[in-house]
Amino acid sequence: MKAIYPGSFDPFTLGHLNILERATRLFDQIDVVIAINKSKTAMFSPEERYQIARLSTLHLDQAVRVVHYAGIIADYIKENHIDVIIRGIRGSTDLDYEIKLEQYNQKACFAETVYLTPTTQHLNTSSTLVKMFLQTQRIELAHEYLTENTMSYIQDVLGRRS
Repeated sequence: MKAIYPGSFDPFTLGHLNILERATRLFDQIDVVIAINKSKTAMFSPEERYQIARLSTLHLDQAVRVVHYAGIIADYIKENHIDVIIRGIRGSTDLDYEIKLEQYNQKACFAETVYLTPTTQHLNTSSTLVKMFLQTQRIELAHEYLTENTMSYIQDVLGRRS
C-alpha cells in the first residue's frame, strides 16, 4: 500500500521523522511530499527543505521517497495512485484542522487519512519552534529537534546567507 506524508516541512524535524519512521511499519512505500505553498513565507527554499528531509530520512532507504510538489496535494495523490494520507497530530488544535482537510481530501482524491501521534519525547516538537531558535541564533536549542546531519546542513545554509 502506498502512502503520502505531505507538509511544508520548514524544516523537517525529529517530530516529523518520528511519525514517518512509525508509518514505514504500516506502508510499503511512503512519499514525503514537500508542499510548496506560495501564500506562506518559508524560512527555507523548496530545494533546501527537500535536502533537509532527504538528509533526515537517508536511513529509511527504499521505503521513503522525498519529493517537492508545487501543485495541489490531491492531484499528486491521484497522479501517483496513493492510497493513504499520513498526518501527525499533536493535540486537539491539530485534529480540528486535520478533520477539515480530511473531508476535502475524501471528496477530491478519495484517499483515506491515517493519523499518528508522536511519541511523548516529540510531542512538543514543531517547525515553528525550530525556526524561532534559528532566527534568534539559538542554534544549540534547535539542535535537539533536528538530526545531526540536518543540523550541519542548516548551519551551512544559514552561514551562506550571512
